[in-house]
Amino acid sequence: MEIKLERADIVIVASAHNPSIVSPQWLKEKKLIVEDSKQFVHTPDFSLFDSETFSLVVDRERLQITAKKQDRETLKSLASVGSGYINLLPHVPYRSLGLNFVWLAESNEGEVLPKIDVSIGFINNLSPILTDHELNYGCIIYARKDPYLLKLIIEPRGKNSLVYNFNYHHGVEGLDKDTVLEHIANFMSLYEKSKEIVEKTCLLQEEKEND
Repeated sequence: MEIKLERADIVIVASAHNPSIVSPQWLKEKKLIVEDSKQFVHTPDFSLFDSETFSLVVDRERLQITAKKQDRETLKSLASVGSGYINLLPHVPYRSLGLNFVWLAESNEGEVLPKIDVSIGFINNLSPILTDHELNYGCIIYARKDPYLLKLIIEPRGKNSLVYNFNYHHGVEGLDKDTVLEHIANFMSLYEKSKEIVEKTCLLQEEKEND
């Protein structure tokens, strides 16, 4: 089974972001992203900055910073960009923080993907209802652990792969800057946890098939 990270991003939702200040010059001056921009859009209501390593999109309510590479150093830098933004703008009324990871698990020849069953009431299989359909099942899992609520969506991608979409949602409305920074500081820890969840589901399936 091959497991790889497809995407990692940080989403910061606020009542009043200021997209007009986010420019390549500002990012460099504040040492958030020092790379040159490959694409840049700058308006009072929306800004987009795209470099070799990062993509940053901000409107008045939502800032999303995405890593375009999946190595550990880039992921650490992604967390630093998020923390740096909060440090520079501590008085923005932040509402929520999302630390997000998308993993892909692909089976090789002879391997079996983790099995997903569905149970709705007394029905364990929807094939009698969705007749003449080829069915593939996914699932949505909510798991709460202070200070976050994890929403994990697992979906099939074709016959040989599963996509695991992790959203670690933190409610930060009314919290002080240092607490928000502590949440972002857990980014790499949550990266490791998400990877472990994917690995364990695949490993348990392989062990079951080999019993």
